[in-house]
Amino acid sequence: MKSKIAIYLAGSVKKGHEKTDESFWTEEDMAFLQTNLPEYKIAFLNPSFRADNLSDNRSVFGRDMTQVFSSHLIFVDARDRRGLGVGAEMMWAKVNKIPVVTWSPKNSHYSKDLATLLGVPISNFIHPFVEILSDKIVQDLAEGAKWIHEMMSTPSFPIKGIEEITNAMQYYKETQLHNDTPMKELVAFSEELEERMCRVPPRMV
Repeated sequence: MKSKIAIYLAGSVKKGHEKTDESFWTEEDMAFLQTNLPEYKIAFLNPSFRADNLSDNRSVFGRDMTQVFSSHLIFVDARDRRGLGVGAEMMWAKVNKIPVVTWSPKNSHYSKDLATLLGVPISNFIHPFVEILSDKIVQDLAEGAKWIHEMMSTPSFPIKGIEEITNAMQYYKETQLHNDTPMKELVAFSEELEERMCRVPPRMV
């Protein structure tokens, strides 16, 4: 009997005003993943497949967070620019130590050979939130399916959790804060801000 797994498909939900040339999860994508993961029976949790009241914002948010929480992993479509929801879903997954695999091909929106941030050129750029909140960044669905198989078949496979976030905060304090004059001025602005900086947890192994 095949093992049953649930994959949350994070990405754009097509709205009436959006251009048709943007990328979205398709039936063909889901069929490809099922074909390339034949040992599993997959339930695809897709936020665009729903019958709830879309005018009830609290319920809409709660449904999406429930689906992420209920999934074995989330597969993020980051081929194009995404909205607020995808970042929140990735963060919620890491808070709950749920695996995140992100489809972000080279020289797409979040992954470029060369990018410029605030006038600073950066080679081999990957958006920081994509890199830190992803357990794996893949170029295509085939690579994603291969990683999912490896991850699901390895009980001790390392998956990032909330410590990845707190470790990054501490890493910044250790390596960059001393050069970050605007941030140092903000911290010196009040005792409360300074105390908050002191509460940043130490790095976890």
